[in-house]
Amino acid sequence: MRKLKIALIGAGSVSFALGALQDMVLSPRFKNEVELEIALMDIDQDNVNRTYRYASEMFKAFNHNANLWQTTNLEDALTKSDFAIVAIEVDRYFYWSQDFHIPRRFGSKQIYGENGGPGSMFHTLRNLGPMLEIARMMEKVCPDAWFINYTNPEAKLVEAVSKLTSIKIVGLCHGLDMGIDQIAEFLERKPEEIGVEGGGLNHFGFFTKIWDKATGEDLYPLFHEKEKQANRLAQFDHMALSRTMYHTYGYYPYPGTNHCGEYVSYAEDFYAGLSLQYRYNPIKEKLWDKDSRTPEFVYSASGNTLDKGLFANIHTQESWVEQAYTFNRETVQGSNEYAIPIIEAIFFDDEVQINSVNLPNKGAIKGLPDDMVVETQAIVNGRGITLKPMTVELPTAIIGTIHIQGTIHKLLLEAFEENSKTKLLQAVLLDPQAPTYYQACAMIDEMCVLQKDILPKLEWK
Repeated sequence: MRKLKIALIGAGSVSFALGALQDMVLSPRFKNEVELEIALMDIDQDNVNRTYRYASEMFKAFNHNANLWQTTNLEDALTKSDFAIVAIEVDRYFYWSQDFHIPRRFGSKQIYGENGGPGSMFHTLRNLGPMLEIARMMEKVCPDAWFINYTNPEAKLVEAVSKLTSIKIVGLCHGLDMGIDQIAEFLERKPEEIGVEGGGLNHFGFFTKIWDKATGEDLYPLFHEKEKQANRLAQFDHMALSRTMYHTYGYYPYPGTNHCGEYVSYAEDFYAGLSLQYRYNPIKEKLWDKDSRTPEFVYSASGNTLDKGLFANIHTQESWVEQAYTFNRETVQGSNEYAIPIIEAIFFDDEVQINSVNLPNKGAIKGLPDDMVVETQAIVNGRGITLKPMTVELPTAIIGTIHIQGTIHKLLLEAFEENSKTKLLQAVLLDPQAPTYYQACAMIDEMCVLQKDILPKLEWK
């Protein structure tokens, strides 16, 4: 049998590492047609130990003879790998709380700080160095391998690796599938019955076509009627902005308010959960003291968040991790993520269509630069991954919004390479959610102090 080596970088990741491992153990081809080697790598020894224990128990329970091993050494993990699955983040919620709070304190209207808005720019700069370190190590020890990325900000990081290294990289996100689920709710159909064409920027995509897979019927007219009938407040934090954008641009967006809203200036009116994010009491709590509590992250103002009894148990980050790493064979199921289907298609030269990937545009979406990383459907086979050109052009206003982000991508790369606060300032001021000039300068200075241990050293030039 052929040998297949997969390096899982950031093996301590609860969401993506465990999902990838479950997909691997459930793959009949990985069990019966290859000699599978899985290298688990994380910079945190305790985290990689935890994942290794879980994975060892799971593979043994499924009678899977994969060669599974752990390391904190990046070079060892990547050497002679065929694929690297990467999901990395350091003190995720600690630094996210800064990304979310500080720009708003200095006047930004951002509703979120992960992939768009001023907060995302610091998120990008924190992760750029480690991402490029991984890619450059791959150039050295596995230059033909695919870099499969789950790390955010997805588009910004994939674009950086694609421009600054020779490594083949693809970014994966389930946001488009979240949008299909929403469309299915409006149509009162099953998601698997609905065909789509959609794309744009990661976390800012639009469905240009929706149809019935069985009959080929255009479902947008029915969607239009159903959306008008639907309760205006239903699932407000997920759908209110999306519905407003549908009314404005004519196409329904994905994945939802708190992500799409990162890229526009008018999102705040449609996001009830804004005041809940990392909520804390400033009289009693001092944020970002390493010895103090990082406030819990609230994703949205939903029933799961708000409808709690006064003394109900709270599902904390720690309890979520503990539950995720408690092995139970009966709960092992496919993740519905795309990393393993992509690996199977490339390695075995099957041809499959993937709902959404992030790659350099190369003409797939008209009106956007060829070298900008975009998100849309793709064909995967033994020759690699190729974007499917969208047949319907996105509206001018959407293309214009995405163009702004493409320019921000370039400025952030320049800020990183030149160690320049000035280039970062240019990116911040270009963003639709920018504060004033003086506020932006002060925000950059404060964030560079707060995150000095993990940001590149930036100076005013």
